[in-house]
Amino acid sequence: MQGAANVPCNFFRGENMERLKFYNIDDKYIEYLYQFDNKVPFNKNSKRPYIGIILEINNTTYFAPMFSPKPQHSKYKSNATYIKIGENLGLIRLNNMIPVCKENLRYIDFNKIQDKKYRNLLIQQNNFIQLHTEKIRDTANKLYKFVTIDKKDFFIKICCDFKMLENKCKLFNHIKDREEVNINNTEITCEVFDNIDTIKKSLESNNFKYIEEFTLDDIYMCNVESKQFVPYNEKITDTLIIRYTDDEDKEIICKKRAYNSDGFEIGTEKTVLKIDDIEKAEKILNNLGYTRFLRMIDKNYRYENEKYVAFIQVIDSLGTFLEIETKKANYTEKEIKNLIKLLKSLQLKTGTKFDIRKAELWYKKQKILKNL
Repeated sequence: MQGAANVPCNFFRGENMERLKFYNIDDKYIEYLYQFDNKVPFNKNSKRPYIGIILEINNTTYFAPMFSPKPQHSKYKSNATYIKIGENLGLIRLNNMIPVCKENLRYIDFNKIQDKKYRNLLIQQNNFIQLHTEKIRDTANKLYKFVTIDKKDFFIKICCDFKMLENKCKLFNHIKDREEVNINNTEITCEVFDNIDTIKKSLESNNFKYIEEFTLDDIYMCNVESKQFVPYNEKITDTLIIRYTDDEDKEIICKKRAYNSDGFEIGTEKTVLKIDDIEKAEKILNNLGYTRFLRMIDKNYRYENEKYVAFIQVIDSLGTFLEIETKKANYTEKEIKNLIKLLKSLQLKTGTKFDIRKAELWYKKQKILKNL
């Protein structure tokens, strides 16, 4: 590790100019970075949001996440990618450090933590870190150089893509309310006739890990006069949706999709506008000539492994569906076959179509019910 370049690296200094502080980071920012680099430590809806220390590297603020102590950590020794905290007080994972916007950070006040055991752990970690700030700074400095300047293959493979994420971080500063993302993940969706518990057990036995559950309440809008987003021959492709997930997550989403010759979705151009009020958003769209033609509510259970993300999706009065998509944004025909092979290996009772579009099924069913 000799001969590191002089990459500027100083600890972020707040009111106390010498003391290194602990921070949480906004989940939505993590989700934003995660879609570009799956080495970003995704930790949504865990029992405790992960915490980290803040450094300034190459004139950019970095968040270095801390991982709770595990029995196996007692055998670890600090190296170029992580710092072992004390004998067994956890790790600082420098290989997973990410550039951040300071406004997305939340300072942790130890005095406000109710769990005494957890608070004591943080205090012990803090005591160690205050005594070893120079070592942490030097190690982070060298690791950043290995990845961005020396371009050492070993470190590139196990570290976040620092330079790419720095650019995404800068972009995030300009799209807090409106976000445009091109999504090229390969995905398949099919109907499943097993119960939820059976599907969960099948995923877990195939190395999928439970991540979270949430409900999407989607209102589909269209403009009849201009024909924008109007279903054609009962097909719903491009969509304008008002989405409610929870009180903190309300948005208008515009999606323009691309399909291959077999009807599988191979890419999506997605624009998201954050909103405060669902009813007001619908009224504004009404004034612009858009009207509601469909409402769909589906409960989602998210699972992941190293390569794939799986969603169990339940829509009352319609059915249960399983959507599996790649984490990497690289569509290939072969990947679709791999996804179908993976789904079949779960040994579930499924339909024969793997390009199901739930909104289309629900739209058709609603039309049938109206005509009864």
